[in-house]
Amino acid sequence: MTFKKFFLSLSVVLLVVLSSVSVQAQEKNETDVVSIPEPLMFDLVRGLGAKKGELEINALADFPINDGANRGVDWAPEIEYALFDNFAVELEFPMNDFELEAYKMAIQWTMGSSKNNKFIHGIQVIGESYTHINLLELNFLYVPAYRFNEVWSAIGLFGVMLESGNDAAEKNYTILLNASVFADINERTVVGLEINNSDPTFQGLDDNEMELLILPQVHFEFEKGYSLQLGFGTKFYDSEADVSGVARIIKTF
Repeated sequence: MTFKKFFLSLSVVLLVVLSSVSVQAQEKNETDVVSIPEPLMFDLVRGLGAKKGELEINALADFPINDGANRGVDWAPEIEYALFDNFAVELEFPMNDFELEAYKMAIQWTMGSSKNNKFIHGIQVIGESYTHINLLELNFLYVPAYRFNEVWSAIGLFGVMLESGNDAAEKNYTILLNASVFADINERTVVGLEINNSDPTFQGLDDNEMELLILPQVHFEFEKGYSLQLGFGTKFYDSEADVSGVARIIKTF
């Protein structure tokens, strides 16, 4: 079985599971979850400390400000579901304009939090199989987060991306370093700054050399589980720069 058929089969199984489960609200655990915003570009599989039955549907879009004819619009609809307390899965379909680029799946396990309810951490594993090239990417990440006070918080995603397949680059790995800091302006508004050393959402075929993405952003929470995240930033690589507007629309159940 090829990687693409394998990921497609897993996608079908996941969709069947999601269609058969109840998504009614679960009673909250007596222990409060450490509340940490999710980065815009490199988001989580639900938040750390997710509770069984949590369901989220969202879509990320990267709109090119420069060189739009060659770059196109990268966007990705995805669905996230917490199978158990502290364990969530994700299914994602990265697109470029109207063409499917890959099948992507992820799992995330929250390992625990501190007694003072300020620190929480977990691990994340992501697999992505591309449709037009023979390339499989596997990402292994450690995810620590800390809330300093009611306003300030920070989160990191640190790990490695490994590639396999006939189209893998000669350098078949990339170190992943993501750091974000957030300020809660009020109950419904968060501002933040996300810094990545590579573009984890739309990696694809490249030389796996270091890049730098700087993405200021703002998050808005609305009623009935809707939220919107907006960012405007620049990715630097090979003495070039790509400027983008980034948006993520989210619905939680």
